[in-house]
Amino acid sequence: MNRKPYYLLLLLSLLLLNPWDALAQQYRFKRNSKQSNVLERGWVILVGGGVAAVRSDICGSWGCNDLGPNASVGGLYKFSPYVGISGTIDYVKLGAVEKDPNAPLNLAFESEVIEVSGSLVINLLDSYAGSGNYRSKRKRFAVPYFRIGVGGLYYTATSFPANGNLDDTQSTYDPEQDYPAFAAVVPVGGGIRFYINDEFSIAPEIAYRVTSTDFLDNIGPITSGGGRRDEYAVVAVKLQYTPVLKNKLFSKKP
Repeated sequence: MNRKPYYLLLLLSLLLLNPWDALAQQYRFKRNSKQSNVLERGWVILVGGGVAAVRSDICGSWGCNDLGPNASVGGLYKFSPYVGISGTIDYVKLGAVEKDPNAPLNLAFESEVIEVSGSLVINLLDSYAGSGNYRSKRKRFAVPYFRIGVGGLYYTATSFPANGNLDDTQSTYDPEQDYPAFAAVVPVGGGIRFYINDEFSIAPEIAYRVTSTDFLDNIGPITSGGGRRDEYAVVAVKLQYTPVLKNKLFSKKP
């Protein structure tokens, strides 16, 4: 299997700690411009992408991971500047090689996962600037948030010898169960939402998924000699779009 450099995961993680210069400049401009008249309530459209890494019986560290892509789409309904509920559909590709090259199993695997989940989203700061009993109409530039949810997985896993790549010529091991298969998942994570304007925000996010299955690597507890459930993490950047409805009836004519 061709390993992808796992420093990409660290690079995307740093997005959570370092605001971008372009966004900071936009924020400074907004501070001196008109205040926002769009309430922090209602629907938000979510689109994102990133990378994923797995933790399973044959791979429990970043070094043996073959980082895979993640793509997501969904929606968020904000009840208030603090609380919302989101629903997302994620595509994740997972892969890894056995951490010990001298181990008798000599395994690698790839797994394609479709995740459907709903989450409670809690902002750790008010979306509006201000403090104490004062709240301005200006939106806060950076708002950290936490989310926890529940959902389901629809996945197919394939295992094969660790010294090869998964292609049409590669021999594969027998499936440990019937695929596609289903499992439950609990996503837990958080991120920082950066305000661009009333319509657009961008949010780098890290979320860890705890699953109910031990077969994301097509290696069950009997074969591996273990019994832990498989888990995976996703580091992603999400674009948030808030539709702004304009009232043309009462708008001023030129």
